[in-house]
Amino acid sequence: MWVRRILVILLLFALAGPVSAVPLLPAEFWGSVTVDGSPAPAGTVITARIDDRDCGSLTLETAGVYGGEALFNERLIVGGEEGDAGKAIVFLVNGMSAGTAVYTPGTSTRFDLVVMSGVAFSADVTAGPVPLTVRFTDITTENPSSWYWSFGDGGTSIEQHPVHTYTLPGNYTVTLSVDGGLLTATRPGYIRATPVLFGDANDDGEVDQADTLLVLQEVVGLKDMPGPGTEEFRKTDVHTNGVIDVGDALFIAQYNVGLRDIWFALL
Repeated sequence: MWVRRILVILLLFALAGPVSAVPLLPAEFWGSVTVDGSPAPAGTVITARIDDRDCGSLTLETAGVYGGEALFNERLIVGGEEGDAGKAIVFLVNGMSAGTAVYTPGTSTRFDLVVMSGVAFSADVTAGPVPLTVRFTDITTENPSSWYWSFGDGGTSIEQHPVHTYTLPGNYTVTLSVDGGLLTATRPGYIRATPVLFGDANDDGEVDQADTLLVLQEVVGLKDMPGPGTEEFRKTDVHTNGVIDVGDALFIAQYNVGLRDIWFALL
């Protein structure tokens, strides 16, 4: 009898084999992605790491957004190993640090990623009538060794501090890439070039309250109105309804207090 019991016990051990740990559930993340305050472009790669080990990645299909809270949105899946629960996840956006979160298996969390690359630039003027000459200044903090500018109108430059002239009206996005594209800063609609200086009713090269007063005088008949089709008419008819009226004076006044942009669109 005792022999039979020993054989049963040995058989049970043989069938059981080694006990494996239950794998951890993944964690999901989604949210916004910005680089230097601007939406990260489509094609940007997000990588998640735990203990310097890649444990998830996702490529942006839409600028500035990864994943989403809807049921079928593709989220960033982070898979951990035994002992990873409670550890820090380091998020990288195109290799640049974008924040950290705690790995909690089985959760779905909104986590907005923010990158400050140090790449930045400024311009001496950002709006005006064509031809609009702009002096750009690289103010990157990381001491790059090469530069590539895209001015949004097809023009480019490899100078550190280029000068560029816009000859056609439009709103232009400017991009600066440094060190062979390793880091990039993009400012959408940064340069705004108009065909004429809208609102400059008195043709003195500035848009100010004197222009508002002149338009009001024209409306009440104290001053002659410019003829239709003239450049002066185009400058004055800022709300483009084909006549010069009180609405134009109102729009110019709003521009002067910062409520409208150079195209006289509401800000």
